[in-house]
Amino acid sequence: MRWDRLTFGIGLSYALLAWSMGYGAVIPELRDEVHMSASIASLHGSLFGICLLLLATVGRPLLEAASNRLLLALSVAGMFGGGVLFGFARTPALTLLGAGLSGAGAACLVIVVPAVIYAHQTESATEALAVLNTFPMLSSTLLPLAVGLAVAADVTWRVAYLAPLCLIGVGLIATSARSEVPDAAHAVPIGLGQLFRVPQFARRWAALACGVLVEIGTGIWAASIMVQQGGASKGIGALLTVGFFVGMGTGRLALANLLRRFSGSRVLIGSFVGVLISLVPFLLGPGLVGRVAGLTLLGLTLAAVYPLSISRLFQLHDDTEALGRAAALASGVGVTFGPLLLGAFSDVVGLGWATVVLPVFAVVGLLMIRPRAPA
Repeated sequence: MRWDRLTFGIGLSYALLAWSMGYGAVIPELRDEVHMSASIASLHGSLFGICLLLLATVGRPLLEAASNRLLLALSVAGMFGGGVLFGFARTPALTLLGAGLSGAGAACLVIVVPAVIYAHQTESATEALAVLNTFPMLSSTLLPLAVGLAVAADVTWRVAYLAPLCLIGVGLIATSARSEVPDAAHAVPIGLGQLFRVPQFARRWAALACGVLVEIGTGIWAASIMVQQGGASKGIGALLTVGFFVGMGTGRLALANLLRRFSGSRVLIGSFVGVLISLVPFLLGPGLVGRVAGLTLLGLTLAAVYPLSISRLFQLHDDTEALGRAAALASGVGVTFGPLLLGAFSDVVGLGWATVVLPVFAVVGLLMIRPRAPA
């Protein structure tokens, strides 16, 4: 892949996405200030998935009418404006409005970026997607550390959240505001329903949804698993989840070298197998050390699933706008229902049994990418 202003700007946009919606690190402090219920607090994160589902299904007129450059600008404006509103808000209504704006901007970004990358980095799109997806991992690693240090120093979490948010926004404008953004090459348009009739599409789409569900479900519930199942304190439990994001970032940086030696399908199969293996110590131990090792290994093995699943979808048709909406729909399913399923089952049977959701969907994802036996 080649680095230029546009590519670096997309990376910063991904960093802005993860930072503006890093609610897991700040919600505990926010709840103490504005006294919101657990249901309202969880809704902040769900708005991203809801926006993904809405934009992917009914947002086609907007996506077709606007250029990729305008859509990227709108996505950045939504994430930045929503993050600023969330960071300054003092009522649940305003924090939810900020989360909704960030979620809409992030959904637009997730839909548009793959098409832009495939037009801009034609020869190395898979590598570019993998490397650019390390930027949100960096934000996900640094935000809880920044908030924790701020709270320890008796500084409001709002400073730790807002100051880097503004720095990322300024960096985006300074590096990429004047970049040329390619639109998708002319393609025969296809609807979402027609895409699912393309051979192999439904299976690859389902594998993407399963991968996102495992990733988001783990990211949201990892700290709770460390506390309730591993016996860590709340502060230590949150800190121990950093290994997951470090593993994800490392795995995505290493993906390009793996693809030079092995086919994408073999790497993806190996990733899902690695996910199933690493889920054992993460969910069962032994002890807290075993869970931390399993969680870190889980991040490392899961890292390839999202970028490779996206690339495999884009191999099946040349209408990148429709493919972007289909990929966003799969991501929306994972983002919305991953944490929801774990939460719902946890209320019924306890968190220990609820975590069975993760290996079940990892197995489904693996089955979806295995070559089908000839009839």
